[in-house]
Amino acid sequence: MTRRNISDAISNISNRHIEEAADFQIGKKGVRKHFIMRRAVAAAATIMLVFTMSVPALAAADYEPAYNLLYKVSPTIAQKLKPVRMSCEDNGIKFEVISAYVEGSEAKIFISAQDIDGDKIDETTDLFDSYSINTPFDCSSSCENISYDTKTKTATFLISISQWNEQDIIGEKITFRVREMLSNKQEYDMVLSDLDMNNISTAPETVTPTHIFGGSGTNYSEVENNFRALKATGILYSPVEGVDITAMGYVDGDLHIQVRYENVLKTDNHGYIYFQNNEGEKITCNANVEFSTDSEYQERYVEYIYDLSDIELAEYDAYGYFVTSDTLITGNWSVTFPLEMVSP
Repeated sequence: MTRRNISDAISNISNRHIEEAADFQIGKKGVRKHFIMRRAVAAAATIMLVFTMSVPALAAADYEPAYNLLYKVSPTIAQKLKPVRMSCEDNGIKFEVISAYVEGSEAKIFISAQDIDGDKIDETTDLFDSYSINTPFDCSSSCENISYDTKTKTATFLISISQWNEQDIIGEKITFRVREMLSNKQEYDMVLSDLDMNNISTAPETVTPTHIFGGSGTNYSEVENNFRALKATGILYSPVEGVDITAMGYVDGDLHIQVRYENVLKTDNHGYIYFQNNEGEKITCNANVEFSTDSEYQERYVEYIYDLSDIELAEYDAYGYFVTSDTLITGNWSVTFPLEMVSP
């Protein structure tokens, strides 16, 4: 596609739609969700988008996969598209705002990340909670990886923004920034066959954490205030690279299993441990607590807590679900653009 073709395709955009990247001081961090986006869900998410890009420009401007997906889902929506295409580039990766749609207090933003000179981006790439959305209004936001094109080495993300006071945000400008991305993520769901469940201490040594980062579970609020962590006893079992089980024991009648996720600030390694019997019945933890035991907060652990008072544990096998990554991509990507209503 020639420079003139591109210019002609976007000639209907007024100058006020193209702004230089602004430098805001306050960012609103997005809400992270750990899950694998299935193709059907990706298609459903795409239905919600009303892009500002024309069909010929979309198909001709290296977005044919996105166009094909949209047209299969909703030809009516696809026919309304007009180009936006605001981008920035750093460390061999190009970030581009493909389109944005706003209705009242909510906005949907379609963003792509393309690996120009390497193979750092893949279908598992996520923004590692390093993205920020700087706005002149208070908001919540989320980011989902909805597709990956192997030919162009491009991952596409759906950004959703909601203004807290439910006021119209049409015409506001926002800045989307990214500092880090993770790729080459591996997912495991496996039997922990080498984990010895027969010799668990009933009087393990415990320590007071230097810091509790948070946790979850039905009993987390009860556990948090008086939580004492198991003292790490070394590596009891390493089910996958980057995941170590470092302690087990019964505390006040509940089973505690402690896991260290290696270099979690750069890998986002995470997961959980559960038990399952031959009938497929599962036991999950009542609470999990993420904490540190050193003053620098570098030694981070997650302790999973189980109420097994009515359970015959010998009838169950231990399982682990883990997600690991070994490719951290750093850079400084920033794009500022307006939220405009699409004309009918």
